[in-house]
Amino acid sequence: MSNVAVVTGHTIAGRPGRYVLDARANHLVSDSRLGPGESIQAGELLLSALASCAMANFEANAAAEGLGMTNIEVVASHGRGTIDPTRYDFTHVTITVDGVEQADADTLAARFVASCPIYNTIRRGGNIELMVIAR
Repeated sequence: MSNVAVVTGHTIAGRPGRYVLDARANHLVSDSRLGPGESIQAGELLLSALASCAMANFEANAAAEGLGMTNIEVVASHGRGTIDPTRYDFTHVTITVDGVEQADADTLAARFVASCPIYNTIRRGGNIELMVIAR
């Protein structure tokens, strides 16, 4: 199924809180927020996915429309819940694009919001299923 993404994670022996994540042939080291703190953490990976989707979406739509976008910068942040720490109280995304007028930037933003599954899953929530297997 080409529309299904799979990431697997593995612990590293002798390194509590340090993990290797595999997506296709790509490998990434991640740390728990209670781990060594040297590598990117889970919440930052979520923000990275959001920022990456925004940049790719803006870039592709600007090119398709023949807009002269020369640069894009995305700053994504969130704050862990103060009342409910199992959620984020907010997620902020600021997208700065160079080489286009504000009206074109607004159109690109509308297309991003209309099509990015990462943005919309964060915005609306989504279905999730958990299965735990003891060996």
